[in-house]
Amino acid sequence: MSEIVLVIALLVIAIAVVFMIMSMYSREAEKNLKSNVSDRIMIYDDLIEEKQARLEAVQNRVDTLEKRLRELEESEELRTVPTGQMFFTRTTGYCSPDLKRDYRDMREHFSFDRRGLVKDFLASYKVPDTKHEYEVIDDLCNTLSGDLCYRLLAFESAEQYEALNDSLDEDGKKLLEAYVQEKGEFDTTDRFVYWLACRKDRLDPTVVVRTAEKDDDFSDISPLVKTVYDQGLCEGIQIIAGRQLYDFGIHRSELG
Repeated sequence: MSEIVLVIALLVIAIAVVFMIMSMYSREAEKNLKSNVSDRIMIYDDLIEEKQARLEAVQNRVDTLEKRLRELEESEELRTVPTGQMFFTRTTGYCSPDLKRDYRDMREHFSFDRRGLVKDFLASYKVPDTKHEYEVIDDLCNTLSGDLCYRLLAFESAEQYEALNDSLDEDGKKLLEAYVQEKGEFDTTDRFVYWLACRKDRLDPTVVVRTAEKDDDFSDISPLVKTVYDQGLCEGIQIIAGRQLYDFGIHRSELG
């Protein structure tokens, strides 16, 4: 009987020891967990503060520019930009009496598989690997478009450059430096934006297919293809890719 009591006592002691050990580990784990959570919260707080600081710096720059702009407006120092002029080309009133007959013959003989031609062109067209740079320039053009660009023009070139350099990310700064290296110096923001637009145009991977038929749609052939109905085309298609025009059509201006 005493042996049974001894065994039970040992079991009770063992269970108590196990619970004590588990309790110690539990408290230690809870302590470590709280410490890890606290560390992560501090890291996130630092990231948020850093982001907030960058946003505040940009906002301060904008506020400074706006203040300077108001001063210039009050002192009437803003530059005046001459308005553009429109020029119209002369058109002749002459029309060939054989035009209808010639046009009927043209429609009869000038016929080909437009869809097949687009497929053949894309099969031989080498798509430029410029997607990342194109997207960076596109975002930058959108950022500097409109009111902000014209506001920056109120300042000296050095101030414009400083404002841009302080506000742009690393990709934007690389483009700004590329512009300065190419031109020799930074002149004005609008010329920088124009340079970006030209560069974006050269990098644009879109293949534009102009067609004389309203119902044509070649976009399902490739995501690169954009179909545009051109009222100036009488027959066929024109393909624009990589700033090159591939003409497989007849334009109204060619009919005399």
